[in-house]
This record gives sequence, structure tokens and C-alpha cells, in this order.
Amino acid sequence: MAKKKETVEQEPQVTVEDKKRENDALSEQLTNKNKEYMVKLNRKLDEAGFAEDNKIMVFNEMLKNIVSQQPNHITARKLYGTVTDQARYLTETAQGDITEPAERSEWWKIYLDGALLLGGMFAVITGISYFIGDQEAGLGLITMILNFLLGGVAVMVITKYAPQPGVKGGFIKYIVATTLTMLLWILLMAFGTAMLPQSLNPLISGSYTLVIGVLAFAAKWYLKKTLKIQGTLI
Repeated sequence: MAKKKETVEQEPQVTVEDKKRENDALSEQLTNKNKEYMVKLNRKLDEAGFAEDNKIMVFNEMLKNIVSQQPNHITARKLYGTVTDQARYLTETAQGDITEPAERSEWWKIYLDGALLLGGMFAVITGISYFIGDQEAGLGLITMILNFLLGGVAVMVITKYAPQPGVKGGFIKYIVATTLTMLLWILLMAFGTAMLPQSLNPLISGSYTLVIGVLAFAAKWYLKKTLKIQGTLI
């Protein structure tokens, strides 16, 4: 009795032409700014003699990353640095490996996490100062509220400009943005709240300030786990 031949179904192989068609479809989803970035990068790579097939494969990964990050208002330049930087990186590495950009939560989650982190940190430091001998240590009510509010803004700026692994450029901008943000925060806290009369900015004793700081850290930890917040400082 003849044995039946077993047939093995093979998955269709994805060709460069398939990737090119996918790239064309992805390009239609780009914003004007991101589309301009890819056009300039394409020109730079052509001038550098980058292999066409290799470019198609590299662009496929880049376009998927860019399109997925557009709803978060993260541009191609933010993901991969300037056109010149990215072109140099791809031509120097030859194989054109692309590092996946780190996922980042929505802006309000970043803000909430940062407010609890920095606001809680200042409250804890003040509270510890009270218990180690500075009996006048404490924060005014408005001062403490501003610490939380401005802390969230500071973390949003820092995470927005933070350099990403495998992405060229952006470090100087990160340093400038971080420095200016922290200076502005210090100036507002040092001079803005100092002008408020004590009746509007009643002092919260160091012991209560410490408790508030500890509760803020606990809330940060709980919400980070519950809301699955990603892309924050800690």
C-alpha cells in the first residue's frame, strides 16, 4: 500500500519588494514634519552610497517606530536625532541596526509621577532636617503645593529631552533644558513664595511635612505599578 506523501506548508517569504510596498503605505501615515525628515534622510543615504535594499529594510523599521509614536507627539527627530546624525550612524554601522525607542506613558502620567517624586523628595528632606535639629524647618502650604506642581513640569521637560539609547544627538539640548528648568524652579521657589504673607502661606511643621513626603512616595510607587507608568526618571 503506497504511503501518502506528507506536504509541509511553508510560510511565504517576505521580500524586499514586500517591505517597499509596506514602506509606501507607512509613509502615507506620516505627518508632514516626519515625511520631510525621511525624504532628507533618503537623500543623505543616497549621497553616501547606502545600498538600496539595505535602506528599504532599515526604513521599514524606522517607519514602524515613527508611526507608532506619532500619537504621542514624538517626532522622527526626537526618536533618531538630526538627519545628519542618523545618516552618519547608519552609514558607519553599515548593517543599519535600529534600536527600538523606549516606550513612554501619556504626558499626564509622566506629570503625576514627577510631581509626587520631586514634591515628595523636598518634603522628606525638609522633614528630616526638622528631626535632626532644625526645629524651624518646615514648608509653607503654598510652597509645598508649588513644589508638587512644578516638580511635575520639571520631570516632563527632563524626560522629553532625555537622550535615548542608540539615538545620536540631543545631549546638549537635554543639558540646557534640564538646567534652565531647575534654575526657573529654584527662582520661583526662592523669590516667588518669599513674597507671600504668612497668612497666605502658613507654615506646616517639619513632622507633618515628613509624613506628607512619605505618603507622596508611597502614592508614586502605588500609581506607577497600577497605571503602568513608563519613561519616568525613577
